[in-house]
Order: sequence, then structure tokens, then C-alpha cells
Amino acid sequence: MPVAELSTRRWAGALDSAILLAVFVGFLGLFRSMGGQINFVRMDLAVYAATFFLIFALYFSLFTVFSGATPGMQARGLAVVALDGNFPETRQLFWRCFGYILSGGTLMLGFLWALWDEDHLTWQDRISHTYVTKVSPADEDNSEHSQGAHSLSHHAPLV
Repeated sequence: MPVAELSTRRWAGALDSAILLAVFVGFLGLFRSMGGQINFVRMDLAVYAATFFLIFALYFSLFTVFSGATPGMQARGLAVVALDGNFPETRQLFWRCFGYILSGGTLMLGFLWALWDEDHLTWQDRISHTYVTKVSPADEDNSEHSQGAHSLSHHAPLV
């Protein structure tokens, strides 16, 4: 199966980012409503950043392990598959979670890596030996499915 186009994956990422931001803002609103004070001093900003990163890690980890895709990916019709085209094993999904955390922890460098990678894969793709592909409806034939998408140039070990 071909690797999903970067533009489709970018829109899925934007949707996931919007959901994450909404959850974080909701968390801050709940914190404030319970008597907490939101200050913009160095220590508080570090706590906000750590809290956001924790929400980021939980979001990607839980959705990846339990459904194989984030809500943004599901909304854009994307799925994570192993290099052989089958649904990834649980071990691969856990490695993908680690890749998401690593990619996010390096200020999204792992996601941006797809711009330079010959197969347009991210760090989490390379680490877990999986990739994101466009899911087509059952009645759609494969020639329409592969238009504009990139195929993997090799199936050699990726890490």
C-alpha cells in the first residue's frame, strides 16, 4: 500500500493539534475554576510545558495503542500499517508511541523529518517499522487508491 500524501497527513496533524490545544485549554480552565492561578513566570511556564507534553504523550499513546490511529488520522481516512501492509503488531504500536514522544520531545523534528526522508516517513514510522496510508472504501479499486501517493522505495531495515 502506498504511503499517504504529506498534505493529507499534514491536515490530520492539524486536526490532532487543534484537539490537543482544546484539551490543554480546557485543562487550564478547569485548573483556574478550582482556584488555581495562571501566571507567566519561568517556573509556571515550565509546568505548563510539562503538562502539555504529558497530554501530548497520553493522547498519541492511548489512541495509537487502542485504535491504531489518532482522531485526526481517522477523520482524514488514514491508517497505520506495518511494512507488509497488515495491521501492526502491538509491539510495533508501542514503538510508534515511543516515536511520537521522541518526535514531540524534539520540538516536532521527528514529524518534520518526513519532508527530507526519501520515503516521506517520520521518526515514528522508522522506529516502529510502520507507515501511514490512505484507507479506501471497499468498493474503490486500487488504481484510484494509489493516485498521487508515494510508494516505499525499499523494504530494508529502516532503523
